[in-house]
Amino acid sequence: MRSVQATPIEIPPSRSTTDGLGRSAWSKPILLAFLTFAALALAGVSQIPIWGGKDPEKYTCYAIAALVACGLKVRRPGNSGEVSMNYLFVLLALLDLNLQETLAISSLAVVILAAVQRRPKAPGERHRVNDALADTFATLVSSGCSILAAQAVYHSALFNSQAIEPTIRFVAAAIASFLGFNLPAAALLAITFGGNARKVWEACYVWTLPYYVLSGTLIGLYGSTSPTLGWQSMILIVPLLLLFYQTCRIYMKRLDQQRGNATRIEQLYLRTIETLAMAIGAKDRQMEGHLQRVQVYALAIAKEMRMSGAEMKALEAAALLHDIGKLAVPEHIISKPGRLTPEEFDRMKIHPIVGAEILERVRFPYPVVPYVRHHHERWDGSGYPDGLRGEEIPIGARILSVVDCMDALASDRQYRRAVSLEKAVEQIGLESGRSFDPRIVAILRRRFREFEVLTDVHRANDVTTHGGALREEGAPTLPFDQVVKAINASTAEVSSLFELTQELGNSLNLPETFAVLGPVVKRLAPYSALVIYLKRRDRLYARHVAGDHLDDAASLELQLNEGISGVVAVTGNHAINQDPSQESRSSGVAEKLKMFRSVLALPLAGVDSIVGCMSLYHEEPDAFTNEHLRRLKAILPKLSQAVENGMKFKQAEDKATTDHLTGLPNAHSLYLHLDQEIALSRCMNSPLTVVVCDLNGFKAVNDTLGHLTGNKLLQAVGGGLKDSCREYDFVSRMGGDEFVLILSGLSTPQDVQAKIRQFREAVKSSSNRICHEGMVRGSFGVAMFPKNGASADELLAYADREMYRDKEDQKKGTYLSWTSKAGQSRKASQVAGKEVAVEQDS
Repeated sequence: MRSVQATPIEIPPSRSTTDGLGRSAWSKPILLAFLTFAALALAGVSQIPIWGGKDPEKYTCYAIAALVACGLKVRRPGNSGEVSMNYLFVLLALLDLNLQETLAISSLAVVILAAVQRRPKAPGERHRVNDALADTFATLVSSGCSILAAQAVYHSALFNSQAIEPTIRFVAAAIASFLGFNLPAAALLAITFGGNARKVWEACYVWTLPYYVLSGTLIGLYGSTSPTLGWQSMILIVPLLLLFYQTCRIYMKRLDQQRGNATRIEQLYLRTIETLAMAIGAKDRQMEGHLQRVQVYALAIAKEMRMSGAEMKALEAAALLHDIGKLAVPEHIISKPGRLTPEEFDRMKIHPIVGAEILERVRFPYPVVPYVRHHHERWDGSGYPDGLRGEEIPIGARILSVVDCMDALASDRQYRRAVSLEKAVEQIGLESGRSFDPRIVAILRRRFREFEVLTDVHRANDVTTHGGALREEGAPTLPFDQVVKAINASTAEVSSLFELTQELGNSLNLPETFAVLGPVVKRLAPYSALVIYLKRRDRLYARHVAGDHLDDAASLELQLNEGISGVVAVTGNHAINQDPSQESRSSGVAEKLKMFRSVLALPLAGVDSIVGCMSLYHEEPDAFTNEHLRRLKAILPKLSQAVENGMKFKQAEDKATTDHLTGLPNAHSLYLHLDQEIALSRCMNSPLTVVVCDLNGFKAVNDTLGHLTGNKLLQAVGGGLKDSCREYDFVSRMGGDEFVLILSGLSTPQDVQAKIRQFREAVKSSSNRICHEGMVRGSFGVAMFPKNGASADELLAYADREMYRDKEDQKKGTYLSWTSKAGQSRKASQVAGKEVAVEQDS
């Protein structure tokens, strides 16, 4: 990400070449050469004297002055360039030298200094030699322009025709020298490197004008005395020249320091804002990188639209701070995975207003506040908070609106997946002229691929910048991306706790509880497998498994107070990074857990006791940290409560459908199951048998042996009947001493009779173990679907009547088997049929 900075205008040094030939370096002197020819033409028009008498001593003194003046250089503040004191020689030469002599001496001094100072260090550095030649030539041409301008003004007809004070002439010549040297250079820098010529002029050159004026004044005063003292008196001005140079250098150094301090303070100010914005953005794990991308896109579009410097700075800050008002929006609304309700959306719409109010206290010197307040306005006036339309919306807010929406479409959100960048730009284009400014949309559609490349470059620069930040010696260091991740982790933890609390509070069903548990726990502590063990009597049974390596919970069974999880479930103390091979001595369990190298086990403590254990297994040794332990302990009380509530609900549910005495399904379960079996038999066209069993002599057992013995008898008979059934048969206690059995797949009376004989024997053997032999017998009634009834009530009523008939037959001692009774009924039907046939024949 590109940092927010207030950078002074900096002009690259002239020796920046584009290739081995130094094409860029030579552009400046070539342009100045043309300007020189123009100045020469001006000199001819102005009739400047170009030849004078010869005086070697005078020339020597002026040559020394030129060398000293050219060698004294002051670094330009805010730039790598330098300013030479050569203009002092130019002004001094106006006293005794003509144009040709001044140009010759100045050029000789420049060449001598260039040869001494810029000699290449290595023979292979050809490009450095080339750049040095270009810089030397540029200096020669610039000095020539300065000399021509000063001579043209000093010897102009205007000054020669009127009696003007020498000081005024020198000041005018100094200003001409200043313009002749600096105006072409400023224009060239603006053309070569891009930028505003006026800004370049103000930043790099205009500050030197007072020195030219002061120099012209001093030399003018000296010039008024030189006719009486002679040109030799110029030697006296050399100390003054050195003093002037030293003063100028100190002033430039202080000016540079002040500008640097101001820049650093502004950078610190904006970096603080940037860091605050990034910290706020890091609270939403879906918004990672959003602010940086918005900033890069927005500034690129603003540059294309040629916005002013103040607007660019405002947009640079607003891009980072446009969502700061979301501090006033509840996090569950921001992170909501679905569509917001109207009430929630109304709450969300306050964030531009809150953000503007927060930033109003900062008092930015540029329009950050209106950009933040109005970045959700729409081109057609349907936006918020103020319903502005068209050009009423600040330009920066219009740019933010487009870029913010595009990045949101191209990023994952809680309520939808991201679309491609091309698709996002296409959808933005559909809203051109309705939601967004058409001009901004057009720029985005034309250049979004270039902007995306800029985003990648700035992201790489940001990593380098933060990675190389200076820190106090000995201070703990943490990469900035790790800081952002830490904030993201805390937000994810809060979100996970909220999600888990919400889900667990809505469920009393253990499978549903466990289903939402796995993903939430994985965000808090990554695992290879998660197992929830619940206590039953003296053992732990796996009731839920999650992960890629375990898919069968039924076979994971641990002994209490043995192994890691068994000890945790008894003591209530956690275990971290222990070896899972110690979990159980059972070879089957050990085989299933052999791929894991570490385990984190935590107890599930209910209100009165520990109900189980949550164990996380990992394939890496020492995979769990104290931070993982802390996060899981935060959710443990709520999870334990939910598990205990689920177990109690299951027990209550079982009591509602189970007979508490025998453990068999009760009458409610019987009707539910029988209805399902009837529907299945009707659909499959398969037989279904309903058997009703009543215990004869049960009252006598209660009266003579007591009710406790009667209860034991019911439990024994229920167990005996269940043992006599197939695995898929259904045995229930109807109430009192009556049992009902539902048998499927018995297609013949012989099969039914065989089962009845088994049931009679089961009742007999079970009762003989509890009470006196032969004291209790079973009476049975059978109903077949659909022959004896089409509904549960009809089948049970028919079987009940048959059972009472069997009971009466046993009392009379005329007990016949169910098949014998059926045979007699068929024979009686056949006899009756024959008699009817005889009567019809007669």
